[in-house]
Amino acid sequence: MKRKLLIAAGSTAAALAIAYLGGSWYAGQSIQATMKKQHDWIASLPYFIVKNHSYTPGWFSSTESTTLQLDPGMYAFLIEREGQQLPKLEFTFINHIQHGPLPLLGRFNPTPYKAVVTTEIKYSPETEKLLKQFFGDKAPIEIENRIAFNDDGVMKIRIPDFDYSEAVSGFKAKWGGLDATLDYGGDFNRVKFEAAAPLLESQAKNVFEASLKDVKVVFDNSRGKTGVMLGTSSASVGAFDLKLLEGAPMQLRLEQLTYAGLIKENGDFIDATADIGLQKLVLDEQPYGPAILQTEATHLHGPTLAKVADSFTALQKKQLPREKFTEEVMKLAQTEGMPLLTHDPHLAIRKLEVKMPDGALRFAGGVGLKGFKPEDLNNGVQFFQRLEASADFAVPRKAAQTIAIWQFRAMLGSLNSEANQDDIDFLATQFVEGQIAKLTEQKLLLEDKGVLSAKATLSGGSFVLNGVRVPMPWQEGGQPQE
Repeated sequence: MKRKLLIAAGSTAAALAIAYLGGSWYAGQSIQATMKKQHDWIASLPYFIVKNHSYTPGWFSSTESTTLQLDPGMYAFLIEREGQQLPKLEFTFINHIQHGPLPLLGRFNPTPYKAVVTTEIKYSPETEKLLKQFFGDKAPIEIENRIAFNDDGVMKIRIPDFDYSEAVSGFKAKWGGLDATLDYGGDFNRVKFEAAAPLLESQAKNVFEASLKDVKVVFDNSRGKTGVMLGTSSASVGAFDLKLLEGAPMQLRLEQLTYAGLIKENGDFIDATADIGLQKLVLDEQPYGPAILQTEATHLHGPTLAKVADSFTALQKKQLPREKFTEEVMKLAQTEGMPLLTHDPHLAIRKLEVKMPDGALRFAGGVGLKGFKPEDLNNGVQFFQRLEASADFAVPRKAAQTIAIWQFRAMLGSLNSEANQDDIDFLATQFVEGQIAKLTEQKLLLEDKGVLSAKATLSGGSFVLNGVRVPMPWQEGGQPQE
């Protein structure tokens, strides 16, 4: 009986081993196709140029190596200098792929996956030396991608914390780390991303102090029938502090900065909203806020948006000279982008409101096209008649003076660092007062109890400002609106 049990147990173990070997071989064959699909997706992005790619398959594990170069068009406008060659920003990542069906069994995790991929990033010796100063022996970034048998995956990204200081220069930097999760569909038509970074602080002795706290980013998108990615997105910053200590000292603090976006389909059309909020801004001990900005874009032709996005990405991949790229973008807009204008699009600031010490600034407005045809671009008057626009704003008179003073300080202060601040403020106040008097006399501005306002509409070629129809050069007369 014992002998039979041993034979049965041995046969079962052998069958399981053979089954696991077969499963691992199958998973290895399948994951190679999955990894190629993911590589092709990365290669299709406009941000990167694939310099090198290799895949080494194995029975239980495989290795993939990719070298990417950041597209120079992403940073050329920042550092490009005439006669100097742009530096190439490259990095190599190596994917260590552990085949299924139980790739985490060594970690006592029996969850089945097609594969689990850990990513190692290779840096240049100079970059690695710099990163080591901050992170020590810790890997600067850790990435693990768990891929299911249907190719859906969950990627975990982690950047560890560090506390860095230089005794001689007095520079200090403290980073609280970052944790992110990317949950995606195998066809990349569904993406959910969440990231959080609790703290970033830096300072240079007698130069500046800065801190950023509680940064969060979330988006949840899926591809709609028109090809456009739909869904929600949000971001928030708990607080941001900046103190400049040399030159012209300044102290700035932002509290509770938020963003919320929504993209949805309405038949063949896309409607999108984006809202930005700020609970409080303190500039040199002067408080402002709360502030809110609500924007929207409606009735955008979805198939055209998707097509233009694909064509624009392909254009970016060509690495054209700046002038040629601009020319091709204009050509793209005139050819493939025209349906965006012929389907009555509308863009609007639904609400802008900022509370200031002297009162509240308010603005609402929008612009759109109604009945536009491509040939209207060749007829200025006809195009003007297709426009539908409105604007309504109100601002305290004292706030207008304050804004002007800021602008004058920035302009005159940069031209002459010896300029007296009181003289600059006096010039700004006199200029604003003169302009306000002129505009109110002409009825271009209205004033009531210290609040300046104006309201304008444009429809069917008729422009009305503060209730008075304003004739265009090709029109005659002006009359109160009935």
